[in-house]
This record gives sequence, C-alpha cells and structure tokens, in this order.
Amino acid sequence: MSKLKTSDLVNIIAQLDLRKSYSYYTGNTKLKITEITKPEGPINFIRWRKNETEANAGKGTVSTAQLATVASVFSGKPNYPIHLDRLFSAGGNSRSALETLLVLTPNFFICYPQRTNPYTGELEKRQKHVIWCPNDSHTLGEIKEKEYDQVITGFEFGTDFGDIKITSGMLGDEFESIETKKTHTRMQVAMIEIGNALKFQTYIARNDQSIQVGNNKLGDMKGVVKSLEEVPILYTKESKKAAALIDCIWFTADFKFIPAVIEVEHSTGVTSGFTRMLKLRETVPSINTNFTVVAPDSLRNKVVREANNLVYKQMKGRFMPYSTVWELYGLIKKYPLDDVIKRNFIEPFMEKVAEAKSE
Repeated sequence: MSKLKTSDLVNIIAQLDLRKSYSYYTGNTKLKITEITKPEGPINFIRWRKNETEANAGKGTVSTAQLATVASVFSGKPNYPIHLDRLFSAGGNSRSALETLLVLTPNFFICYPQRTNPYTGELEKRQKHVIWCPNDSHTLGEIKEKEYDQVITGFEFGTDFGDIKITSGMLGDEFESIETKKTHTRMQVAMIEIGNALKFQTYIARNDQSIQVGNNKLGDMKGVVKSLEEVPILYTKESKKAAALIDCIWFTADFKFIPAVIEVEHSTGVTSGFTRMLKLRETVPSINTNFTVVAPDSLRNKVVREANNLVYKQMKGRFMPYSTVWELYGLIKKYPLDDVIKRNFIEPFMEKVAEAKSE
C-alpha cells in the first residue's frame, strides 16, 4: 500500500482484537477499543493505569479529524519518522492512544531517529517517533522498534496549515477522498506562504480559490492573485484560459517573470498535470519558467518517466516532493526570512528530472 487513506487507517486498527486490552509502549497505561465507526472513524476507547483495574478506566475518542491528519501526513512521508506530539502541537489522551493503536498494527513502528540538539549541536536519539513502512511489517498486536540512522529535521512540524474545509461534493473525478483533496490544499497553502517569503505573487487555480482555510478562503490569502485578467505576461486569451486551472503559478512582484508553474499531484494525476502545463507553454512559447510537479516522494519515478516522455520533455520538468514542501513551509513559518532570501533560492529544491534516471 503506497497510499494511506483515513478509511485504510480505520480498517487496519479494526483488525485488533476489540475484546483485548493493550499496553502503551511505556507499559504504564492500558487501553481497549470500545467502538470503531467505519469508514473514517471516530474510534472510542477506554484507558487505565497499570496499577488500576478496567473498572477505573476513563473514556476517550480518537476523532475523524485526527485520523485524517495522520493518514495524510504518513501517506506523504512513508518510511519517515513522525513525531505525533509535534504533529498535534501537544500530547494528550487521544494522541497517546492513537500513537499506541498505530504501532500495534503491522506497518507502523516506534523509532528514535537522530536529531541535532539546537543548543549543543550534538546528535541525540531521545525523542520517540512513529514511522510507517508500507513494505515492512511486524505481528499484529505487538509493538516493535525500528532503527532509523538518518538525521532528521524538525522544521516541517509544529506548523499549522489551518482548518481546511473539504466536502465530498468538492472532489470531482480527480480526487479519491477528502483527505487527498486536503493534502492537495495544504500544498497550495504552503506554496502561497513560500511565495510570500520569496516576494512572489501566487495564482491559485480558479476552482480552488473558494476553499475555506481557517477564517479565509484560499483565494483571499495574502499574496494571492485572484484573477489573471490584469497579468500582462499572459498576454492572450488562450494563455489566460490555459493558466486558469493550473494549481499554482508564481509571478514576480512586477509580473514580468514567472519563476514557477506548479502542479500538485497525488497517486493518479502526474500525466494530467504535465498536460495542463504543456497547454500553457503552447500558448506562450517564449515562456521561461520552472515547470514543476509537486507530488508524494513515492511518485518520483513516475514523475521522472513523464518528464522524459517525448511529449513533455521540452518543458524540462522539475520535481518537488511533499517532504521538501513540508520542510520549506516549516522553515519559513519558524524563521522571518522574508527580507533575506532571494527568488532563485527555491530552484535547488526543485529537482531537474528531465533526463534524470528512475531509482
């Protein structure tokens, strides 16, 4: 399974024996699932200290929103350690219960990755993380630890994309689930914020501008260009029409340059993304930009193949994985870089995949 949906997560956890109690990783607390609502939760549970009895148990709930968040984050970062406290910006009964339920299932493991102490500069392996390994497994109902030797960054977490409101009526034919569309929107939010840090104006696809993010619509966020009618570099009706449904386009503040044309893709949309970008290029043959596909890390090989397809090769396509977007978004949200970084700062993070090889 290379894609993890909320319903998948619920079905995986539902394989646990609902008659049985399970110990947390620390061994200090026990829990038992009392009810699972399919297809996407919530999951109700009871929990009690190891020196207490089930009769003293307190009640708790893992919400559908929490399950959807976990599904989208792990799906975008397979085989990468996730610190759930950072993800949810806190601890708490439901967070710790969800962590336990995850690592009791076959493809989730506990790990202690290396992190750099920001004060001493020394490498440490102290913080417990959870890692989803779709191609590795352990016995259902057991908790296993997995080694992870790479040094990780904390920039991508402790940040908030806002409360994104997506309904099933907004999915259309392109999106298979609400969480997929939410992940797509999170990437667009990140592109807007990264664009603001680079002093870019950002255009977001016309049909996505009405999506509610917190108290604002996506199209009303700072730095967003609401209409292409007044953008001189797209000088024909055809170019404006072709650009209208591109997921993200960055313009310089004076609208004289287009630093990047970006399509945010998921499990099925790589080809359609390249096609939309090619149509735009054909309406403005002299355009000089970075045609970039933002997609899950696991789709790199597919992006490489499509970028080297004779139909699309002329665009000299680039690839920017979700993991890179998460880290850049966390970086610019954590540090005031607006007046420091230049517009070409972004290019090294967009891999040149035309003529690259699949891994």
